[in-house]
Amino acid sequence: MIKLLFPILFPSWRFFSSIGPSPRIDVAFIAEKNAEPQAWLPFRSLPEQVGFAAGVQRLLHNPIWNERLYINTCAEHLFEGPSDFYAQEIGVRLVNAVFNREMNVDDASQYLVFRIRAIEFDAGQVRDEVVFISQPFLLQAAGGR
Repeated sequence: MIKLLFPILFPSWRFFSSIGPSPRIDVAFIAEKNAEPQAWLPFRSLPEQVGFAAGVQRLLHNPIWNERLYINTCAEHLFEGPSDFYAQEIGVRLVNAVFNREMNVDDASQYLVFRIRAIEFDAGQVRDEVVFISQPFLLQAAGGR
């Protein structure tokens, strides 16, 4: 009986076989569908500090963080291979973020492009590698901004 209770009382962290790459999502805005993005901006970068009251509120209700976790999960699936479904899920949510005024877009920009970078610690070195660049998403789909 003790053998059954022991793993419950003292869990093992060995179920993490390794720490994989961490996705970072950057967005760029372009005027023409085939234009090359000039500047990439981080999407929903983490704040340097969170106050006590905001931290408690985030524990109880944080839909933006939940959506961020979902987007990161979709990005992790794109590490494994290309998938229109996951790229569309991320793109639609980024366009909605533009519609909700989370990002400022100039009037000349007609399209949104996102890229996924993989941040990985390997032998004491940090590797930052672009693993995916999306097709352009029309911003008019965001309610005409």
